[in-house]
Amino acid sequence: MTPEEIFLQWAPAQSIWSTWAIPVPFAQIPRQTTTLGDVGEAETFELPAVQFQVPANTTVILDLPGPASVGMALALAQLGMRPVPVIDGSPGSSLGGVPAVGETQVRVQMGETLRKLSVGARVLQGLSIAANARPVFVLDALRHGNEAANHAAQFDNRWKTFPEDFPAAQFIQEQGITTALLVQEKTHQPSEDLAHVLLRWEEAGIQILAVGTEEPKNPRVIRVARPMRFRALWYRALELLGLQNGLFDWSGDWPRGSGG
Repeated sequence: MTPEEIFLQWAPAQSIWSTWAIPVPFAQIPRQTTTLGDVGEAETFELPAVQFQVPANTTVILDLPGPASVGMALALAQLGMRPVPVIDGSPGSSLGGVPAVGETQVRVQMGETLRKLSVGARVLQGLSIAANARPVFVLDALRHGNEAANHAAQFDNRWKTFPEDFPAAQFIQEQGITTALLVQEKTHQPSEDLAHVLLRWEEAGIQILAVGTEEPKNPRVIRVARPMRFRALWYRALELLGLQNGLFDWSGDWPRGSGG
């Protein structure tokens, strides 16, 4: 599969949620994707067990480390839900894996995430998912990088998620969705950037549930804590200024999601 074909398996034209699938990491998958997985690997791709309940009329937000998020999204896809990757990071020249001599280190390792997105496209190819199936938004919990790491000679590929990366609460509610389930390793509050999304949904009447994968149990209702600069006019610009050298090169006339 080409990078475009891989992306279109994750963001098919018939899905009402594909507008919000972010193409950035897909655009940097090599044309020769054999290094990231092949047909045979897709046939033996082991998916995690879904050990938490997903109530009816519920969307899911997976904020797990990238490979785990992709794996869980595919497991939920087999239950009829639609994965929507909202991963906005660039892997860097080494694809986020172990760099070769002379290559730049990266703040967020993305090689395994890209491999699973590539192999996962073949998994999705074999599934029949309704155009209006409930969405599973896929994040990488490691997007903020390791703040304690040595930053010398590192490509700063950290990123944050923003309200514009997700559909507005009104659109979600128009699809009959009344609840959002946040899946993290632990059932604590969402990360600060994701809180800007979920608090908007909560204020619009969407109930927010949370569940942890470390101690799977029935989801519980949470109240999202108000993050700094909530609804501030310059919030996005200020947050992006806080990420150093987080620039990347990619090309192609790919769709880009927007919300409110």
